[in-house]
Parts: sequence; C-alpha cells; structure tokens
Amino acid sequence: MRQMVPHILFLRIGILIFLFISSISNAQNRENQNFTEAISLRPITSVLLAGQQDYSFEEVRNNSKLDFVPLTSLKENLGFSSDNYWLTFTLENTTDSYKQYYLETARPITDVVNLFLINEENRVEKQYSGDKIPFSKKTIQHRKSIFDIGLRPGESVEAYIHLESDGEVVMLPMELYQEASFFNLTYKEQVFYGFFYGILILACIIYLFFFFALKDRAFVYYALYVLFIALMQFSLDGFFHQYFTPQGGWLSDRAVLLTAFVSLFFFGRYGDIFLNLKKNSPILHLANIMMSWAIAIGVLLLAVSQNFEYCYPLANAIGILVLVHMIASLVVMKLKKQKVDIFFVLGISFLVFGFVVFIMNNFNTIENSFFTSNGTKFGIGFEIIFLSISMSNRIRNLRMENEQNQMLALQRAQDMNEIKSSFLSNISHELRTPLNLIMGVATSLQENKEEENLDEKCKMLLNSSKNLLGYIEDILDFTVIEKGDQELKEVSFELRSTLQKVLNLQEKKATVKGLAFNTSIPDDLPARIVGDKAKLAQILNHLLDNAIKFTNKGSVDVDIICKKKDDRATINFNIKDTGIGISEEKMSTVFESFTKKSFMDKREFSGLGLGLYIVKTYVDLQKGNVTLKNNPNQGTICELSLSFEIDEDQVTTKEDSKSSITEMQKGAGNILYVEDNKMNQTVVKLLFKKNWGKANLTIANHGKEALEIMKEKSFDMILMDLQMPEMDGFETTSLIRKGEANCSPEIPIIVLTADNTSQTRKKIFELGANDLVTKPVNGQLLFSKMSKNTIGKTISKVA
Repeated sequence: MRQMVPHILFLRIGILIFLFISSISNAQNRENQNFTEAISLRPITSVLLAGQQDYSFEEVRNNSKLDFVPLTSLKENLGFSSDNYWLTFTLENTTDSYKQYYLETARPITDVVNLFLINEENRVEKQYSGDKIPFSKKTIQHRKSIFDIGLRPGESVEAYIHLESDGEVVMLPMELYQEASFFNLTYKEQVFYGFFYGILILACIIYLFFFFALKDRAFVYYALYVLFIALMQFSLDGFFHQYFTPQGGWLSDRAVLLTAFVSLFFFGRYGDIFLNLKKNSPILHLANIMMSWAIAIGVLLLAVSQNFEYCYPLANAIGILVLVHMIASLVVMKLKKQKVDIFFVLGISFLVFGFVVFIMNNFNTIENSFFTSNGTKFGIGFEIIFLSISMSNRIRNLRMENEQNQMLALQRAQDMNEIKSSFLSNISHELRTPLNLIMGVATSLQENKEEENLDEKCKMLLNSSKNLLGYIEDILDFTVIEKGDQELKEVSFELRSTLQKVLNLQEKKATVKGLAFNTSIPDDLPARIVGDKAKLAQILNHLLDNAIKFTNKGSVDVDIICKKKDDRATINFNIKDTGIGISEEKMSTVFESFTKKSFMDKREFSGLGLGLYIVKTYVDLQKGNVTLKNNPNQGTICELSLSFEIDEDQVTTKEDSKSSITEMQKGAGNILYVEDNKMNQTVVKLLFKKNWGKANLTIANHGKEALEIMKEKSFDMILMDLQMPEMDGFETTSLIRKGEANCSPEIPIIVLTADNTSQTRKKIFELGANDLVTKPVNGQLLFSKMSKNTIGKTISKVA
C-alpha cells in the first residue's frame, strides 16, 4: 500500500491541475465571447510593416505615404521577427459616463511596446512597456504589455503602437478590457501560474533530495531539467523580467534562450541515464552527446553575439531534435524488448504533444489561442505528473535492488564463512600429507643407522619437500595478489632452455602416472626474450600440473607456436589432455580463487585450488590471454597466449666467438670500462685477461672520472655502466655524443647493465649507444658485440 501512495498523490494532483486548467480555459473562452468584458480591436486596427526601418512617432504620424493595411489581413502570430511594426486605431466613448480601459498587446517578452495617444486637443500622451526598459519605467507595471486608456463621455482618441523584437515570435493581440474584468483576469492568471510554478519547484526540490539520498544521476538531471523548464516558462510569461532582472540588461534579453538551451541539455542527459542508452543503444548515446555539444555551441553563440535573433529558431530546432531523439530511443528500446516504465512513456508523450503545439505556434502554422500559447504548460504539467510517478517507480526499483544486493552480500558472507572453514580444512590436509611423509622417513632414518634404499628415501623427502614448498609459494602468491602488490620483473632470458626445463620436469610427472607426454617446439623461437622468466615458468607449471593431475590415462600434448612481428614475439601454447574434463557448472568459475563449488565438492584430487587463479592473474598482468574449454572428444584444451619483446642479444657459437676474438686481437687497442662496482670490474678484468690479453683495459669508477681520464688518454672503445655515483652512464654517453668530451663523438659505446627494460633500451639508443649487453656478462656475447662495433663502423641508433 505504501508503494501506491506516490502514484495516488500525483494522480490526484494531475486531476486537480486538469480541472483547474479546464476551468481557466473555459473562463477565458467565455470572456472572449462576451464583448462587454474583452473587446478585440483587431477589426479597427491598421498595421505598418516597417521592416528594419526605425521610424520615429512623428514620421509615422505625419507621413501620409506610409502604407497601413488592415490588421485583420495578417495572422495574430507573425512568427520569428526582428522587424518594426506600427499599429494605429481610433477609440470613441459614445456613452455619457467615464470609461476606464486596459489594452493588452504583444507578448510579455517583446523588447519595445510603446503607446502614443492623441486626444481631440492634439495633445500626445506616451506610455511605455517591453522588457528592454527597467520594469519600474513601465507605465503600467505589469508582466504583460498593458496600457491604460481613459475616455471621458463623448471623447475620442487616436492611438499609435510601436513594436520591436530581437527575433522572438511576434504576436499582435489587441484585447481591450474594462477595469473590473481586467483585474478579475489577472487574479485568475496569478492563481493558475502560482499553482503551475509551485508544482515545478516542489518536484525539483523533492528529486534533488532523492539524488543526495540515492546518488542516482537521473534524479539530479531530472530536477535540474524541471528547474530550468520552469525558469524558461517564467521568462516567457514576463515574471523573470519582473522579479529577477527588473533593470533589464544582458541576462534579461537572453533569459528565454539561455534557460531553453540548458533545459534541453538536462532533459537529454536525463533521458540518456534513465534509458541507459550507453548500454542499450551506443549510437543513440553518441547522438545525445552530439546534441549536447550543439547546445553548448548555441549557448556560446548566445553569449558572444550582439545580434542573436537566429538563436530563437535554432533553439526550437534543437528542441525538435531532442524530442525526436527521445521518441527514437523509446522505439529502439521497444524493438530491443527492453522494459520501459509506462508512466515515463506517458510523460514524454504529453511533453511531446505540448511542445509540438508550442513550436507549431512559434512557426505560425496554427492559430494563436489560449490553449496554443500555453501548450507547453499543459504538456509540462502532465509530463511532470507522469514522470514523477515514473521516478517514484525508479526509487522503488532502486530500493528493491538495494535489498537484493544486501541479501546477496549476506549470502556471500555466509558462503565465505563456509569456504574459509573448508579452505582451512583443505590446507591442513594438504600440508599434513607431505609433512607426515617427511617426518616418517626422517624417523626411520634416525632409528635405523644402516638404512637400505637410502637414495630412494632421500628422493621421497625431496619430492615431498618440493610439494610443500609449492603449496607455500601458492599461498604467498595468493596473498601478494590479494594485496595488489604483484609486479613483473622483466629481464632478458633464454626462451628455449627455460621452456625445456619446465617440459622436462612435467614429462617426468606424466611418466610416473603412465601418461604419454608429447611436445612440439618450433625452430623459429627467438633465442632470448625480455619478460618475467619466473612467472612464465609458474604459469606453465600450474597449467601442466592440472592437465596431468586430472588425466588418469591417455596423453598430455603441448604444442607451441611462435608469431613474430617487428621486435615482438607472440608465443601460443596449446595444452590438450585426455582427462575427466570440466563440468559446465564449474567452467564459469574455474579461474576464481575461492568458490563455494570448488570446496563443497567431494574430495577426489589434491591441491589448494589456487593454481588457475594465480595463472589468470599473472596472464592478465602480462596482458595475455588464457582460456579453458572441453575437448569434444575427451579431456580439456587450454590455450595460452603471451607476447614478449625479442632481445637481439644472441649468444654466438664458439666458432663465431673465436673468430670475433681473433679479429679483435688483431686490432687490439685501448678500452675504457666505466663501472663503480668492484666485483663487476674484477669479472670483466678476468674475461679480458683470459680471452684478450693484448687489450689495454682502463677502469673509471664513474662518468666524471671517465671524462677526466679521456683528457689524458685516447681510447678505441668504451664499455659503459648506467647506474653510477657522481655522473651516471646516461649523462656520460650524452656528453660524449654531443662532442663535449675529449674524444671522438663517434667512439663505439657498449652499455653493460643489469637493467634491460624496454624503456632503458630505448633511452640508451636514443642517446647514441651502439649496443647493450646485460649482466651477468657473457664473455662470448661481449666480444661478439665489440667485434661488430669496432671503431670506424656506423653507430647503431635502433633499439
């Protein structure tokens, strides 16, 4: 019952608005039909279409050549215009009593509306109105363009009215009211407008409260839309000039357009969020963004332009596009069978109807009347009612969703408690099994001094210890991942030997179970790659462990495919087994760390259940991809894809090395080694002493010392470390290549460093280094690099 209260309340408000508007409309019609209360002066009025010619009153009055035409030959609504208009008519009091009249003409937002009355003595009375002047200077201080005309018995007056607009819709009603009927009409309008604007402001405030409570952007966009649509109507009705900008000016002139543009923006954003177009229709979401930019451009033009008459039709055109976009969004949602609240559809329908009437009236395609001139008020009134009901439904849905999330969170908490208990039980079992074996074998060895099969028992101890260590490492990896501290340690390493070690270890495990272990390694594998060697081995070991563990008979096949592009290699691993496979129920959670399914099942296989979770995390960390699927025949297929940077530092063969050393020995010269670490200095000294005794090796402890040494001695090549005190290798290399050192700027520089990241490699080659060798230094590789980069050869600038 409580959920129905907002609906009933808004429906009752809607009925009250409908009855109230109907009564006002009927009263207005009765007044128009009763000529004793409202008299139309259009039949006795003539109009001069002056265009852009700005005549003075005297010029219009005294120039008989000006072409006045009957006002009845024109529609009351003249459409968008910035022209000048002059109206003239004559009034006569044929009664024997004084008559007091009020004349209403033009729209409240017309810039200039001035009245000139000429009595029988040829005396001219001037009255002023329009929103170009301060409100206090209006002759009749009313939101509309109202003039006071008093006639003595038998008196007649000739009247001229001058109208000028800045491009807004120009309307030429000529309604003459007696004093009592005018005040009665004003009272009714004040009650109607007070009720209308009160509802809008109330809706704005309520939904701002909902936004702060629920943090749903749809509420704030809707509240701001209602606020600015109210301000737009406030401007059109003349209240903005009366209460907010009584002195006129820049904001007063642009109030209608500014509020119209802003309300269209928030209406578009509200519809986009409410219908979730970003998810349900990306194209319409993009169209909404483009319309928002169009609105922003319209606001910018309005702000900077002195003449903004073209902004009025632009705002109406954008308004039509926004409505068409909203209708298209509803149609698309319907076609996609997405649920849309019926009250939202009704609210948009009333808004569309009201705005269509309003815009058609602006473009002078329908006759002006009380209903057509207030079309938006009718549409907005019912739109607010139905959209408010729709928003109350949204509140109810959000509350239900929140309750469901709370129930789900509670269920998850209960599941986690069960999972933790199961995990502790599982880990206790897994750790106790190898510990029991280790303790049992150790006790046997202690009690029997001359134990037989000592080698076999030592192997049992070693294997159990490795299993225990593996479990501990998995737990440690899991804690690191959960903290978000996992990182890649990328270094250069030999790919083939790394893969071969992993495959050899897994082959032994498969052989023990009586499984065939087939591998296929391509010949085009890069010799060295840059990556995290330990994590690659860990990923492969976990995947192969799983394949072997869940396969009781048959085989495990490993196919490796390498695809090279530029300086990168993509390694694809395809692991097939003939094991028990994975149920469809578990397939969706196979890479998760803790799932109720994994721990609640009957125990058949050993392990902590963390392996695939660690695999998935480390593969994602390297921006790779791993998938598991069931083999249509039997078992599972695991596909792993990882991309690595190819390291061009290839180890040379012994023959190549000997040839390189021989060539270097022929041209042995002075070599400068810049290195701060004493152990590294000793290693390089021993390499040179063993393989290249004729070379003269000089050592500098940092870059600054190297520059000082080069002032006294010339060198044929420089071996450069990077991380050093005083002056590092980056700065030293840069100074040498700039010619700021006492040596040839083209002297060969080979970098010796433990930092082999892609960023470092790119930087040193940009600075002008010829080549790079990673630590620990491979002597054969170093001498090969030195041979390729002897003095006189072109410096390589490619990383």
